[in-house]
This record gives sequence, structure tokens and C-alpha cells, in this order.
Amino acid sequence: MIVSEDFAKKFVARYGLNIPPGRVAQTPDEAAAIASELGGASVVKALIPSGGRGKAGGVQVCASVEAAREAAGSLLGRELLGHAVTRVLIEKAMPIAREMYVGIVANSATDMIDLIVSLSGGVEIEDTVQHSRAVLHLAVEPGNVLPVHRVRAWLRQANVQTIDIPALADVLVKLYRAAADLDAMLLEINPLAVLQDGSLVLLDCKLEIDDNGLARQPELAELYRVSLSDREQRARELGVSFVPLDGDIGVITSGAGLGMGTLDLLKQQGLSPANFLDTGGGISESLVEGALELIMEPSQVRGAIVNLYGGINRMLEAAKGIVAALENIQGNRPIVVKILGNQQEEAWNMLASEPNIHVIRVVQTEAAVARLAELVRN
Repeated sequence: MIVSEDFAKKFVARYGLNIPPGRVAQTPDEAAAIASELGGASVVKALIPSGGRGKAGGVQVCASVEAAREAAGSLLGRELLGHAVTRVLIEKAMPIAREMYVGIVANSATDMIDLIVSLSGGVEIEDTVQHSRAVLHLAVEPGNVLPVHRVRAWLRQANVQTIDIPALADVLVKLYRAAADLDAMLLEINPLAVLQDGSLVLLDCKLEIDDNGLARQPELAELYRVSLSDREQRARELGVSFVPLDGDIGVITSGAGLGMGTLDLLKQQGLSPANFLDTGGGISESLVEGALELIMEPSQVRGAIVNLYGGINRMLEAAKGIVAALENIQGNRPIVVKILGNQQEEAWNMLASEPNIHVIRVVQTEAAVARLAELVRN
């Protein structure tokens, strides 16, 4: 789960970290009123779950209240980096002396928590990191308490200069504690600003939470719930993994690996997936019925592939679910079905006489995708 910047800052501020004064606006007039409260000079930011906003024009520095109104008007209702902008964050413009980058990252390759610091930050941080050796890295064992003296010693050993080491160490320890408490996969501050008075302020905050930890995070779980679309809510209730995409071919698979492979094969055939849907380990009539209705709901979907490898799951139940779903699916769109496993022959026989269902009885997904491509192009 990616937490929007306004909420991410709200959560980390509880740990005594400094953030700029500001509030969220949903209209240009609200943005102007907030900018006026902040003294006029402000920064207007599009609230979208994506990096790279600055380069895309989603962060605008405004010298006046009217400029903030215009900036909000140019952003609200716009699509930015594939996301609709419905809210903007208005923050007080801060007197910045320099910018840094800090990050707390769950490193799945090493099973450690990485503290990363670069004395350069901002929109070009990727290039800076690639071409500079001034990137500091400290690996911490998950669950360990990180004492501030350890971080101070690390920074001094790295010969960090022109920065208040005790202040930076304090920020890093608080960020580490926040990341641990929030079950964060990533807590990234870019930039961490050094103001002209020497204080450190989090100008931006990117927070990504491990979905598996939401049961321990009631506030975040509620944010996650309200952020879901109606279809995503239904998928959650079904117990399937579902990601809407912008294509026109519906996809149901049993297993993430099989799903990714199916999406790749669709792309190779020039087809564009409308979703990713993984049934997980359990396959039942009601689950398959609900999943097929879900993926066929959008009007732009021209056809679908159901690619199930059931193992010990009874494929006859999956076939019953497909038949039941057909009663509620509009149109004559083709659905290619490749299901293998327990009771596969019975399932094939049940589906053979169904209109718009095309059964593939071989192991290779390539055959199913090729058949679907042929059908949707005719």
C-alpha cells in the first residue's frame, strides 16, 4: 500500500519529525485560502501514488495566493503519471539552504533494513546516486533497537561534513522507528531539507506499507479500504489478488507466476490485459463465478482468458462457476478456458457446449493465448 504524502507526513510527525505547515485542498479556492493562511508563498503538490511528480509538473512553487490558486486549478482534475489528481497539498514555502536524501528500505535480498543517506537530494537523485560515491548505507537487523549513538558513530566514520551530525542521526533514528512501527517496506524522504537556520525538515515523504501488516495498522487499514474502488473491494471480499489495468483482455489465473506469464504472452500477441487476477490456492464455484463477473464487467473488455492449474482442487467446481457467471455477463465476448487438474475432463465436458466458451485442452498457455487473439481479431 502506498500512503499519500499528506497522511505519510501525519504519521511520521508523531515521532517528533519536522514537516512544513500545510493542508489538503480539493478546489482552487480552498488552495488559495490555505496559501493565505500560510503567508502567501507556498508549494502546491498533486497527491498521487507515484514518484516523479516534480519532473511531471506536479509540484509547483508559488510566490503568491493567486499563484497557488492557479497552480491548484491546473492540477485538479488533470491526469498525472497515470493518476487522476483529485487533491492537492498546500504547504508553506521553506527557506532551504541545501537538500539531502534519506531512506529506510526493507531489503528482501539481504533480509535487513537499510538506512540510506545521500548528501544530495531532489528530483535528480537517481542520477546523483548513479554517478556519486557519496551515498551512505547502514544495514540493521530487523527488530533491533537502533540507538542514536550507533548512527552518530556511523556518520562520523563516513566523514560526513557540513551537516549537524547529532541532528541528522536523530532524524534517522526516528524514521527507523516510524518505519518499524508502521510495517513500512519503504520510508523515503526526498528531499530532507536543511533550512537556513540549520534545522532539518521533511519536505517530501514517500511511505509504502507491507499489506500483510495492515491487520496491525487500524488507521492504515481504513485508509486502504476507502482507497479501493468498488471492483477492488469486491475482489478483496472474494479473496483474490486483483489489479486493474488499462487494457481490454480480462485475465484469471491460479498463481502469481502463471498470471505474470499469461500477461507476458498476451503482450507478445499484441493483446493488452485489462487486469491481473490471481485466485490463490483455493478454487471454488463461488470464487470463479465472482472473479469472471468481475473481469468481464468493464465495457471495454473484448474477451478473456481463464488459465487455471488446479492441482488437487476440483476443476469441475471451477467449470460450474464459469457457467453460473455466464448468466450475468452481457454480450457475446469470447472466453478461452484452459483448466488442468482434478476432474479436468468433467470440467471440459461441461464447458464444451457453452456459447462463447473455447476450451483449450493442452498444457501450453501459448495455445490458449493464440486462440484468444484469433477470436478477438475476427
